[in-house]
Amino acid sequence: MFKSLGLSFKSSNELNKIIDDQLPGRPRFERHEIMVANEVCEVYFRDVIACIKALYGDPDFAQYLVFLPEKHYVDEGKTQRMYHDMHTGKWWWSTQVRSTLVVALTPHRSPTTFFRNNSRRISRGQP
Repeated sequence: MFKSLGLSFKSSNELNKIIDDQLPGRPRFERHEIMVANEVCEVYFRDVIACIKALYGDPDFAQYLVFLPEKHYVDEGKTQRMYHDMHTGKWWWSTQVRSTLVVALTPHRSPTTFFRNNSRRISRGQP
């Protein structure tokens, strides 16, 4: 039957081998043990930089990647914000806007920013 369908595998094991060996993969999970309150806990994670590279390198994800913060509202008067994804949150908005201002206001592209108790001071870098 696999020949009539034009498949390159005969079983699920062969398909899994093709997926493992030939398709571009995602970063593998790493496993580490850490001590928490005298108890050994397993922690699984992926390298975030490798994940970012995998996402940006895959054109299938291009339509889903977000590069700018957005403000969404639940009413036409834009009085009540709606938060549903990371790029709609206050943190992303303030971080990206603040970073853009620092770079725009700092000569020679050497920004230095100090933050303390919600106040900020922008220090101009040395030329």
